[in-house]
Amino acid sequence: MRKSFLFFGALLGVLLLVSCSGGSKKQATAAVNAEDLDNASKVINYYHTSLSVLKHVANAKDINAVLGYMEQTGKVPEISPIAPPELSAQDTAELMHPGNYFSEEIRQHLEQTYSGLFGVRNQFYANFNKFLTYKKAKDTAKTSQLLDENYRLSIELSEYKQLIFDTLAPFVEQSEKELLADEPLKDQIMAMRKMSSTAQSILNLYSRKHVMDGARIDLKMAELRKQLEAAKKLPSVAGYDKEMKTYQDFLSTVESFMKDMQKARDKGKYSDEEYSSMMDAYEYGLSVI
Repeated sequence: MRKSFLFFGALLGVLLLVSCSGGSKKQATAAVNAEDLDNASKVINYYHTSLSVLKHVANAKDINAVLGYMEQTGKVPEISPIAPPELSAQDTAELMHPGNYFSEEIRQHLEQTYSGLFGVRNQFYANFNKFLTYKKAKDTAKTSQLLDENYRLSIELSEYKQLIFDTLAPFVEQSEKELLADEPLKDQIMAMRKMSSTAQSILNLYSRKHVMDGARIDLKMAELRKQLEAAKKLPSVAGYDKEMKTYQDFLSTVESFMKDMQKARDKGKYSDEEYSSMMDAYEYGLSVI
């Protein structure tokens, strides 16, 4: 089934690229002019750059692995200091200085959010490297203090990620409407992206190693359930039998994800095993980070 999910992901990418290439290829209408289409394509590009960078520099699995090492007591294998994941200068410039395809208010908000995220990420790894020094010196008071500090910073990282998701969501949706206006599979593509985004949020909230925000997970699960029910009601598109089969497979994957997530949620606490299992099962199917 993973292969078919990747196929739909490739299909989505092609459709968006065709649309994005498109102020010149796609005829502007009275409702959506060439400049609007160009801005919409830039919003989509910014969104995908955000997903790629967040997956790389604020990966919950990596953060939790660091916390897991810091939680160990007694004799543990020594490891070398860890440098924060590197960022390309181009990605950093784009994310920290978005163009006027966003309003001035949103540009400032994104700049502040990314600045905060990068700063917290750097401090998290700096704390870990201090931890290694104090661990070697057997200074348990300072290692305990740094663990508590990194617990707090890990939550801040998760909150910054969620803030970015929530900030971009309405702009991405509007841009998709404009870019895919003439695409027969527009509704299916947009429904898939919405469900993928909600699944990202749910796993982001679940991945907080030492504390589970059950109330917010429950709200997001309810949101995903509504999105799934709406997606099931979309009519089939004639002439796209293969794509519609893939779409139905995607809906089945969302249902499976919700069942697995509910089981993990019902345990009342985070589990590395559960998180890894869901990431392995749904990373490609739902494009989660």
